[in-house]
Amino acid sequence: MTRRAIRPPALRYRPARRTDVDTLADMALRTYRVSSIEARRDFYTEHPRFSIRDVRVGELDGEIVASLVMLPLQAWVRGHRLPLTGIGTVAVSPESRRRGVGEALVRASLREMRQRGDAMSILYAFRSDFYQKFGWSLIERTSMLSVPPGVLPASDEARRVRKANIPDRPVIQEIYEQHTQRSGHFALARRPEWWEKRLWGYEGDWVVYEGRRRGQIEGYLQYQVDHGDGPWKLVLTVNEFVACTPAAHRGLWGYLHSLRDQAVEVVVAVPGDELWPTVLTDAQNLRGELKMGAHRSTGHLGYGAMLRILDVKGALEALPVSPGARGELSVDVRDDVLPQNTRAWRVVAREGRLTVKPESARSGGGKSLPKLTAPIGALASIVAGTLSPALAVESGLVEDARGAAELIETWFRARPAFLYPMNGF
Repeated sequence: MTRRAIRPPALRYRPARRTDVDTLADMALRTYRVSSIEARRDFYTEHPRFSIRDVRVGELDGEIVASLVMLPLQAWVRGHRLPLTGIGTVAVSPESRRRGVGEALVRASLREMRQRGDAMSILYAFRSDFYQKFGWSLIERTSMLSVPPGVLPASDEARRVRKANIPDRPVIQEIYEQHTQRSGHFALARRPEWWEKRLWGYEGDWVVYEGRRRGQIEGYLQYQVDHGDGPWKLVLTVNEFVACTPAAHRGLWGYLHSLRDQAVEVVVAVPGDELWPTVLTDAQNLRGELKMGAHRSTGHLGYGAMLRILDVKGALEALPVSPGARGELSVDVRDDVLPQNTRAWRVVAREGRLTVKPESARSGGGKSLPKLTAPIGALASIVAGTLSPALAVESGLVEDARGAAELIETWFRARPAFLYPMNGF
Protein backbone atom coordinates (compact mmCIF):
# COMPACT_ATOMS: atom_id res chain seq x y z
CA MET A 1 0.00 0.00 0.00
CA THR A 2 1.35 3.42 -0.96
CA ARG A 3 1.96 5.72 1.99
CA ARG A 4 0.09 9.00 1.78
CA ALA A 5 2.32 12.07 1.78
CA ILE A 6 2.12 14.16 4.93
CA ARG A 7 0.49 17.49 4.23
CA PRO A 8 2.54 20.40 5.59
CA PRO A 9 0.85 21.92 8.64
CA ALA A 10 -0.67 25.40 8.50
CA LEU A 11 2.03 26.76 10.77
CA ARG A 12 1.88 30.38 11.84
CA TYR A 13 5.43 31.71 11.90
CA ARG A 14 6.19 34.87 13.88
CA PRO A 15 8.79 36.62 16.05
CA ALA A 16 8.71 35.66 19.70
CA ARG A 17 7.47 38.09 22.32
CA ARG A 18 8.71 38.55 25.86
CA THR A 19 5.43 37.07 27.07
CA ASP A 20 6.39 33.82 25.30
CA VAL A 21 9.46 33.20 27.46
CA ASP A 22 7.83 30.83 29.94
CA THR A 23 6.28 28.80 27.14
CA LEU A 24 9.57 28.67 25.26
CA ALA A 25 11.47 27.63 28.37
CA ASP A 26 9.00 24.85 29.13
CA MET A 27 9.01 23.56 25.55
CA ALA A 28 12.82 23.65 25.32
CA LEU A 29 13.10 21.78 28.62
CA ARG A 30 10.72 19.09 27.41
CA THR A 31 12.48 18.92 24.04
CA TYR A 32 16.09 18.60 25.20
CA ARG A 33 15.56 17.16 28.73
CA VAL A 34 18.56 19.06 30.06
CA SER A 35 19.22 21.91 32.47
CA SER A 36 16.35 23.41 34.47
CA ILE A 37 13.36 25.65 33.82
CA GLU A 38 15.21 28.58 35.39
CA ALA A 39 18.24 28.01 33.16
CA ARG A 40 16.03 27.81 30.08
CA ARG A 41 14.37 31.14 30.99
CA ASP A 42 17.79 32.73 31.38
CA PHE A 43 18.77 31.27 28.02
CA TYR A 44 16.05 33.28 26.28
CA THR A 45 16.44 36.47 28.32
CA GLU A 46 20.16 36.74 29.23
CA HIS A 47 21.99 35.14 26.33
CA PRO A 48 25.14 37.06 25.28
CA ARG A 49 24.60 36.41 21.56
CA PHE A 50 20.93 37.10 20.92
CA SER A 51 17.80 38.69 22.35
CA ILE A 52 14.17 37.63 22.32
CA ARG A 53 13.84 39.60 19.07
CA ASP A 54 15.97 36.93 17.37
CA VAL A 55 13.69 34.05 18.39
CA ARG A 56 11.04 32.70 16.02
CA VAL A 57 8.08 30.53 16.96
CA GLY A 58 5.66 28.33 15.09
CA GLU A 59 2.03 28.09 16.19
CA LEU A 60 -0.70 25.58 15.48
CA ASP A 61 -4.22 26.58 16.49
CA GLY A 62 -2.80 29.44 18.55
CA GLU A 63 -0.40 27.26 20.53
CA ILE A 64 3.39 27.47 20.28
CA VAL A 65 4.64 24.09 19.11
CA ALA A 66 8.11 24.96 17.74
CA SER A 67 10.84 27.57 17.93
CA LEU A 68 14.33 28.43 16.75
CA VAL A 69 16.90 31.16 17.25
CA MET A 70 18.53 33.29 14.54
CA LEU A 71 21.91 34.28 15.94
CA PRO A 72 23.58 37.38 14.48
CA LEU A 73 27.16 36.15 14.09
CA GLN A 74 30.35 37.27 12.38
CA ALA A 75 33.21 35.12 11.13
CA TRP A 76 36.77 35.72 9.96
CA VAL A 77 37.31 34.58 6.37
CA ARG A 78 40.66 35.37 4.70
CA GLY A 79 41.13 38.27 7.11
CA HIS A 80 37.71 39.75 6.42
CA ARG A 81 34.91 39.86 8.99
CA LEU A 82 31.70 38.61 7.38
CA PRO A 83 28.15 38.45 8.76
CA LEU A 84 26.53 35.04 9.18
CA THR A 85 23.15 34.08 10.58
CA GLY A 86 23.41 31.11 12.90
CA ILE A 87 20.42 28.81 13.33
CA GLY A 88 20.23 27.18 16.73
CA THR A 89 18.01 25.68 19.40
CA VAL A 90 15.49 24.29 16.91
CA ALA A 91 12.81 22.81 19.17
CA VAL A 92 9.57 21.00 18.38
CA SER A 93 7.27 19.94 21.18
CA PRO A 94 7.14 16.15 21.65
CA GLU A 95 3.42 16.09 20.79
CA SER A 96 3.98 17.81 17.43
CA ARG A 97 6.76 15.69 15.97
CA ARG A 98 6.50 13.68 12.76
CA ARG A 99 3.93 16.12 11.42
CA GLY A 100 6.21 18.33 9.32
CA VAL A 101 6.32 21.11 11.93
CA GLY A 102 10.11 21.31 12.02
CA GLU A 103 10.34 21.41 8.22
CA ALA A 104 7.74 24.17 7.99
CA LEU A 105 9.58 26.20 10.63
CA VAL A 106 12.94 25.88 8.85
CA ARG A 107 11.45 26.74 5.45
CA ALA A 108 9.84 29.84 6.91
CA SER A 109 13.12 30.92 8.51
CA LEU A 110 14.94 30.51 5.18
CA ARG A 111 12.40 32.72 3.42
CA GLU A 112 12.69 35.36 6.12
CA MET A 113 16.50 35.39 6.09
CA ARG A 114 16.51 35.73 2.32
CA GLN A 115 13.92 38.54 2.36
CA ARG A 116 15.78 40.57 4.96
CA GLY A 117 19.04 40.39 2.98
CA ASP A 118 21.07 37.73 4.81
CA ALA A 119 23.61 36.12 2.47
CA MET A 120 24.71 33.02 4.41
CA SER A 121 23.51 30.89 7.30
CA ILE A 122 25.44 28.45 9.46
CA LEU A 123 24.45 25.76 11.97
CA TYR A 124 25.42 22.60 13.80
CA ALA A 125 23.07 19.79 12.83
CA PHE A 126 21.41 17.41 15.27
CA ARG A 127 21.09 15.22 12.16
CA SER A 128 22.80 16.37 9.01
CA ASP A 129 20.45 14.78 6.46
CA PHE A 130 17.57 16.84 7.88
CA TYR A 131 19.36 20.08 6.99
CA GLN A 132 20.94 18.86 3.75
CA LYS A 133 17.52 18.76 2.11
CA PHE A 134 17.15 22.47 2.88
CA GLY A 135 20.47 23.35 1.23
CA TRP A 136 22.94 23.37 4.12
CA SER A 137 26.21 21.56 3.42
CA LEU A 138 29.19 20.48 5.49
CA ILE A 139 32.09 22.94 5.61
CA GLU A 140 33.87 21.97 8.87
CA ARG A 141 35.72 18.66 9.03
CA THR A 142 38.04 18.07 11.96
CA SER A 143 40.46 15.46 13.23
CA MET A 144 39.25 14.26 16.63
CA LEU A 145 42.22 12.86 18.52
CA SER A 146 42.19 10.65 21.59
CA VAL A 147 45.78 9.96 22.66
CA PRO A 148 47.83 9.41 25.82
CA PRO A 149 49.64 12.62 26.80
CA GLY A 150 52.95 10.77 26.61
CA VAL A 151 52.84 10.70 22.78
CA LEU A 152 52.80 14.50 22.66
CA PRO A 153 56.31 15.99 22.39
CA ALA A 154 58.21 16.92 25.53
CA SER A 155 59.70 20.40 25.58
CA ASP A 156 61.74 22.58 27.89
CA GLU A 157 59.41 25.39 26.83
CA ALA A 158 56.77 23.85 29.10
CA ARG A 159 58.41 25.61 32.04
CA ARG A 160 57.09 28.88 30.60
CA VAL A 161 53.47 27.72 30.87
CA ARG A 162 51.60 28.98 33.90
CA LYS A 163 48.08 29.25 35.21
CA ALA A 164 46.14 32.12 33.65
CA ASN A 165 45.19 34.90 36.04
CA ILE A 166 42.39 37.45 35.86
CA PRO A 167 44.74 40.22 34.57
CA ASP A 168 45.61 37.92 31.64
CA ARG A 169 42.05 37.83 30.35
CA PRO A 170 42.17 40.93 28.09
CA VAL A 171 45.41 39.64 26.57
CA ILE A 172 43.90 36.21 25.89
CA GLN A 173 40.89 37.85 24.22
CA GLU A 174 43.19 39.93 22.04
CA ILE A 175 45.30 36.89 21.12
CA TYR A 176 42.20 35.02 19.99
CA GLU A 177 41.01 37.94 17.87
CA GLN A 178 44.41 38.51 16.26
CA HIS A 179 44.97 34.80 15.64
CA THR A 180 41.57 34.19 14.03
CA GLN A 181 41.78 37.37 11.97
CA ARG A 182 45.18 36.35 10.65
CA SER A 183 44.70 32.64 10.05
CA GLY A 184 41.10 31.74 10.86
CA HIS A 185 38.73 30.38 8.25
CA PHE A 186 35.10 30.77 9.37
CA ALA A 187 36.35 31.19 12.94
CA LEU A 188 33.67 33.14 14.78
CA ALA A 189 34.43 36.60 16.10
CA ARG A 190 33.60 36.99 19.79
CA ARG A 191 31.78 39.79 21.50
CA PRO A 192 33.08 40.85 24.94
CA GLU A 193 29.80 39.55 26.42
CA TRP A 194 30.58 36.03 25.16
CA TRP A 195 33.87 36.04 27.05
CA GLU A 196 32.39 37.54 30.21
CA LYS A 197 29.15 35.59 30.48
CA ARG A 198 30.24 32.26 29.02
CA LEU A 199 33.92 31.57 28.56
CA TRP A 200 35.46 32.97 31.74
CA GLY A 201 33.01 30.99 33.81
CA TYR A 202 33.46 27.83 31.76
CA GLU A 203 34.38 24.71 33.68
CA GLY A 204 38.06 23.83 33.46
CA ASP A 205 41.52 25.38 33.53
CA TRP A 206 43.13 28.15 31.50
CA VAL A 207 46.92 28.21 31.11
CA VAL A 208 49.12 30.60 29.14
CA TYR A 209 52.54 30.42 27.55
CA GLU A 210 54.62 33.43 28.58
CA GLY A 211 57.55 34.15 26.29
CA ARG A 212 61.09 35.03 27.20
CA ARG A 213 60.08 38.62 27.79
CA ARG A 214 58.16 38.80 31.04
CA GLY A 215 54.46 39.43 30.58
CA GLN A 216 54.49 38.62 26.84
CA ILE A 217 51.79 35.97 26.39
CA GLU A 218 52.17 34.11 23.10
CA GLY A 219 49.54 31.39 23.46
CA TYR A 220 47.02 29.71 25.71
CA LEU A 221 44.90 26.62 26.11
CA GLN A 222 41.71 25.75 27.95
CA TYR A 223 40.95 22.22 29.05
CA GLN A 224 38.51 20.31 31.23
CA VAL A 225 39.43 17.46 33.55
CA ASP A 226 37.30 14.34 33.96
CA HIS A 227 38.31 12.54 37.16
CA GLY A 228 35.52 9.95 37.08
CA ASP A 229 38.02 7.07 37.08
CA GLY A 230 40.07 8.48 39.92
CA PRO A 231 42.88 11.03 40.38
CA TRP A 232 45.46 8.94 38.47
CA LYS A 233 43.36 8.28 35.37
CA LEU A 234 42.38 11.80 34.38
CA VAL A 235 40.93 12.55 30.95
CA LEU A 236 41.85 16.01 29.60
CA THR A 237 39.54 17.54 27.00
CA VAL A 238 41.22 20.44 25.22
CA ASN A 239 38.55 22.95 24.22
CA GLU A 240 40.84 25.63 22.83
CA PHE A 241 44.50 25.64 21.84
CA VAL A 242 45.88 28.90 20.40
CA ALA A 243 49.61 29.34 19.83
CA CYS A 244 50.99 32.39 18.03
CA THR A 245 54.66 31.37 17.94
CA PRO A 246 56.59 28.10 17.45
CA ALA A 247 57.80 28.35 21.05
CA ALA A 248 54.21 28.62 22.29
CA HIS A 249 53.27 25.49 20.32
CA ARG A 250 56.14 23.57 21.87
CA GLY A 251 55.40 24.90 25.34
CA LEU A 252 51.70 24.05 25.33
CA TRP A 253 52.26 20.60 23.82
CA GLY A 254 55.00 20.05 26.39
CA TYR A 255 52.69 21.14 29.20
CA LEU A 256 50.13 18.47 28.26
CA HIS A 257 52.95 15.91 27.95
CA SER A 258 54.10 16.80 31.48
CA LEU A 259 50.74 15.66 32.89
CA ARG A 260 51.30 12.07 31.69
CA ASP A 261 51.88 10.62 35.18
CA GLN A 262 48.36 11.55 36.26
CA ALA A 263 46.41 11.85 32.98
CA VAL A 264 45.75 8.88 30.72
CA GLU A 265 44.05 10.59 27.79
CA VAL A 266 44.00 13.89 25.90
CA VAL A 267 40.95 14.53 23.72
CA VAL A 268 40.98 17.36 21.18
CA ALA A 269 39.36 18.39 17.87
CA VAL A 270 41.72 20.15 15.44
CA PRO A 271 41.49 21.40 11.84
CA GLY A 272 42.53 18.98 9.13
CA ASP A 273 45.82 20.80 8.48
CA GLU A 274 46.87 21.09 12.13
CA LEU A 275 50.26 19.76 13.24
CA TRP A 276 49.02 17.60 16.11
CA PRO A 277 49.11 14.29 14.17
CA THR A 278 52.58 15.20 12.83
CA VAL A 279 54.18 15.82 16.23
CA LEU A 280 52.80 12.71 17.94
CA THR A 281 55.61 10.27 18.67
CA ASP A 282 53.34 7.34 17.77
CA ALA A 283 49.91 6.76 16.26
CA GLN A 284 47.51 5.82 19.03
CA ASN A 285 43.76 6.02 19.32
CA LEU A 286 42.34 5.30 22.76
CA ARG A 287 38.72 5.28 21.59
CA GLY A 288 38.71 2.44 19.13
CA GLU A 289 41.76 1.89 16.96
CA LEU A 290 41.27 1.19 13.27
CA LYS A 291 43.81 -0.54 11.01
CA MET A 292 43.50 -0.73 7.23
CA GLY A 293 46.51 -2.21 5.46
CA ALA A 294 49.53 -0.14 6.43
CA HIS A 295 47.42 2.63 7.93
CA ARG A 296 46.87 3.10 11.68
CA SER A 297 44.37 5.49 13.19
CA THR A 298 45.16 8.30 15.59
CA GLY A 299 41.71 9.89 15.56
CA HIS A 300 38.30 10.14 14.01
CA LEU A 301 36.77 12.43 11.41
CA GLY A 302 34.69 15.16 13.00
CA TYR A 303 31.55 16.45 11.29
CA GLY A 304 31.08 20.08 12.26
CA ALA A 305 29.35 23.22 11.00
CA MET A 306 27.15 23.38 7.91
CA LEU A 307 26.76 26.41 5.62
CA ARG A 308 23.76 27.56 3.61
CA ILE A 309 23.96 30.13 0.82
CA LEU A 310 20.82 32.25 1.05
CA ASP A 311 21.67 34.74 -1.69
CA VAL A 312 24.09 33.56 -4.39
CA LYS A 313 25.04 37.05 -5.54
CA GLY A 314 25.36 38.45 -2.02
CA ALA A 315 27.38 35.49 -0.72
CA LEU A 316 29.83 35.23 -3.62
CA GLU A 317 30.48 38.96 -3.69
CA ALA A 318 31.04 39.03 0.08
CA LEU A 319 33.43 36.07 0.21
CA PRO A 320 37.05 37.02 -0.49
CA VAL A 321 38.90 34.70 -2.85
CA SER A 322 42.55 34.02 -3.58
CA PRO A 323 44.38 37.22 -4.63
CA GLY A 324 45.49 35.38 -7.76
CA ALA A 325 41.96 34.48 -8.85
CA ARG A 326 41.32 35.62 -12.40
CA GLY A 327 38.74 34.68 -14.98
CA GLU A 328 35.09 34.46 -15.84
CA LEU A 329 32.58 31.64 -15.83
CA SER A 330 28.91 30.77 -15.67
CA VAL A 331 27.53 29.12 -12.54
CA ASP A 332 24.17 27.42 -13.02
CA VAL A 333 22.63 27.02 -9.56
CA ARG A 334 19.79 24.74 -8.49
CA ASP A 335 17.94 25.63 -5.29
CA ASP A 336 14.67 23.84 -4.60
CA VAL A 337 13.88 25.81 -1.42
CA LEU A 338 14.82 29.37 -2.41
CA PRO A 339 13.97 29.54 -6.13
CA GLN A 340 15.39 33.09 -6.41
CA ASN A 341 18.82 31.46 -6.51
CA THR A 342 17.92 29.04 -9.31
CA ARG A 343 19.40 30.49 -12.46
CA ALA A 344 22.67 30.98 -14.30
CA TRP A 345 25.04 33.56 -12.85
CA ARG A 346 27.97 35.21 -14.60
CA VAL A 347 30.91 35.32 -12.16
CA VAL A 348 34.04 37.42 -12.74
CA ALA A 349 37.13 37.19 -10.49
CA ARG A 350 39.48 40.14 -10.24
CA GLU A 351 41.79 41.47 -7.50
CA GLY A 352 40.66 39.02 -4.84
CA ARG A 353 36.94 39.69 -5.23
CA LEU A 354 34.04 38.34 -7.28
CA THR A 355 31.46 40.25 -9.29
CA VAL A 356 28.23 38.35 -9.87
CA LYS A 357 25.40 39.15 -12.27
CA PRO A 358 22.41 37.16 -13.49
CA GLU A 359 22.87 35.94 -17.02
CA SER A 360 20.40 37.16 -19.59
CA ALA A 361 19.45 36.29 -23.14
CA ARG A 362 21.33 39.40 -24.26
CA SER A 363 24.55 38.08 -22.75
CA GLY A 364 24.15 34.89 -24.77
CA GLY A 365 23.39 32.74 -21.76
CA GLY A 366 27.09 32.24 -21.14
CA LYS A 367 27.33 29.68 -23.97
CA SER A 368 30.99 30.41 -24.66
CA LEU A 369 32.01 30.59 -21.01
CA PRO A 370 33.24 27.74 -18.83
CA LYS A 371 30.16 26.52 -16.96
CA LEU A 372 29.67 24.89 -13.58
CA THR A 373 26.26 23.40 -12.73
CA ALA A 374 25.79 22.88 -9.01
CA PRO A 375 23.09 22.36 -6.39
CA ILE A 376 23.12 25.05 -3.73
CA GLY A 377 24.59 22.72 -1.09
CA ALA A 378 27.59 21.67 -3.18
CA LEU A 379 28.23 25.31 -4.07
CA ALA A 380 28.42 26.17 -0.35
CA SER A 381 31.07 23.50 0.28
CA ILE A 382 33.07 24.68 -2.74
CA VAL A 383 33.11 28.38 -1.88
CA ALA A 384 33.98 27.58 1.75
CA GLY A 385 37.07 25.75 0.48
CA THR A 386 35.94 22.40 1.91
CA LEU A 387 35.21 20.72 -1.41
CA SER A 388 37.60 20.77 -4.37
CA PRO A 389 35.70 21.73 -7.56
CA ALA A 390 37.66 19.13 -9.54
CA LEU A 391 36.87 16.36 -7.03
CA ALA A 392 33.25 17.49 -6.96
CA VAL A 393 33.08 16.93 -10.72
CA GLU A 394 34.81 13.53 -10.46
CA SER A 395 32.30 12.37 -7.85
CA GLY A 396 29.28 13.69 -9.74
CA LEU A 397 28.31 16.31 -7.16
CA VAL A 398 28.54 19.07 -9.79
CA GLU A 399 28.76 19.19 -13.58
CA ASP A 400 31.51 20.87 -15.56
CA ALA A 401 31.68 22.26 -19.07
CA ARG A 402 34.70 23.82 -20.80
CA GLY A 403 37.01 23.57 -17.77
CA ALA A 404 35.05 25.58 -15.20
CA ALA A 405 36.19 23.42 -12.30
CA GLU A 406 39.84 23.73 -13.29
CA LEU A 407 39.45 27.50 -13.61
CA ILE A 408 38.19 27.97 -10.04
CA GLU A 409 40.21 25.19 -8.39
CA THR A 410 42.41 27.68 -6.52
CA TRP A 411 39.92 30.52 -6.07
CA PHE A 412 38.48 29.33 -2.75
CA ARG A 413 41.38 27.23 -1.48
CA ALA A 414 42.16 28.15 2.13
CA ARG A 415 42.84 26.64 5.53
CA PRO A 416 40.12 24.22 6.62
CA ALA A 417 37.06 25.85 8.11
CA PHE A 418 37.26 25.73 11.91
CA LEU A 419 34.78 27.54 14.14
CA TYR A 420 36.47 26.55 17.46
CA PRO A 421 34.53 24.32 19.89
CA MET A 422 34.04 27.08 22.47
CA ASN A 423 32.05 29.04 19.90
CA GLY A 424 29.37 26.36 19.68
CA PHE A 425 25.74 27.46 19.49
